[in-house]
Formats: sequence, C-alpha cells, structure tokens
Amino acid sequence: MRLEYENYGNSLNKQQLRIEVTMKTLKSNRLLKASLLVLCGSVAFVASSVWATLVTWNLNPGGLNADVGSSSQDFTVSGYTMTARGYDNSGGVGTAHQLFFANAGSDEIGLGLAGVLHHELQVDGSGNPLNFIQLDARSILSQGFTNGKIEIGSIQSGESFNLYGSNTLGNLGTKLNSTPYGSAFDDQFVSVPNFGTYQFISVVAATLDVLPVAFQAMIVPVPEAASLVPAVCVVIVATAFEARRRRRQTP
Repeated sequence: MRLEYENYGNSLNKQQLRIEVTMKTLKSNRLLKASLLVLCGSVAFVASSVWATLVTWNLNPGGLNADVGSSSQDFTVSGYTMTARGYDNSGGVGTAHQLFFANAGSDEIGLGLAGVLHHELQVDGSGNPLNFIQLDARSILSQGFTNGKIEIGSIQSGESFNLYGSNTLGNLGTKLNSTPYGSAFDDQFVSVPNFGTYQFISVVAATLDVLPVAFQAMIVPVPEAASLVPAVCVVIVATAFEARRRRRQTP
C-alpha cells in the first residue's frame, strides 16, 4: 500500500510538472503572439505612410512672364524630373521652338511658346495644330509612376485641346482622346489615356489657343528592407528577454 501511494504521489507530481510546463509555454506563446501583432502593426504603419505619393509638376512654378531661353526645360519635384519641349508642327514632325513662361493672370499661367499669339498653342485656319508642347515621361515611367494627368488652362468657350502619345522624341504620334477637351476642362486635371504606353505626351490646340499648366502622377515608394531590420531585431530581443524573465518569476 505504501509503495502504491508513493507511486501515486510521484504520478501526481509528474502530472503537475507537465501542467506547469504547459502553462509556461502558453504564456510564452501568448507573449510571442502579442509581440508579432505589434511588429505587424508597425510594418503596416510604415507601409501605409509611404503608400501612393502624388507628385505635381507645375510648368510655371515661379509664375513668370518671360522667355525660358531654350526650347526645353526640366522640372524637378521631390527628386523626380520631367522635361518639356516646344515644337512647331509639320505633319506630326516637330521643329524646336523656344518656350515661354506665360502669366496673364487667373487661369492663364503656364508654359507656352515665344513669339506666338498670347504665347499659347495655336491652330491654323483648317484646325490643324501649328505647334505643340511635348512632355518627356521616360524618367518617371522608369521609376514606376502611374495615373498620369495633365492640366490645361486658358480654355475659354469655343476653345479646346487634344493629347497625343509617341515613343519618338519630337513626333506627335497617336491622338489619345476621341473628342477634344473643351472649356469644361479649363484648369482641371484630366487623365492621360493609356498613360504608360507612350514615353512622350504632347498637347496641341484643337480650336483657337490653349496653355499647358501642370502635370501630375502617382508613385508608390518602396522602402529598403534594411530599414526594417533594426525594428525587427528590437522586437525579437525584447520578446526573448521578457519571456525569459517571466519564466524565472513563475513558481
């Protein structure tokens, strides 16, 4: 009887030990789970803070009314550069034309051409574009920009513009919109159809004259993985120390 009692007592002690070990393991697992949730939340916060950045290139950032002094002009915002070039149009092929920073107030502040009426893009008597301004999107497309939009101003009643896309510098290429953008789009950003298909986006007047104002697009910056390593290491080390401390304190 005594031997049976001792065996029974030993069995209870072993069972109690198993329970204590299990409880400690559960506590450690709960701590680890909580830490992982904190880590995931931190990563999500970092990701959301850099999600979808809108960049806008103002084509007359100084609000000037003066010659640019060149047929091309770079515009850099937040380290991202676009280049605008002015052309006279001859059957879709451009000849360099000097740019002009135009400022006639109100909705007539933008990038035009030197030596033409109002410094704006013009059409001939048959409605053919006499000139165009072409935006070089090669740099921003290579960096992953999407959702390109353009703003055109000085569109009074009866005036309108068209957009063209090309993969050849200085060529108009293919018309992107089916019908001209009229005065309802004055000083409004409109989406560039099929943005990303063409490296060069050109603006022409469809009727009378118009003035390019700005361009914008979206980018999703990708943070370097190395920048997250310190935070991950801190969480892991803190979790390990806390788990060890709690195991020591548990009777």
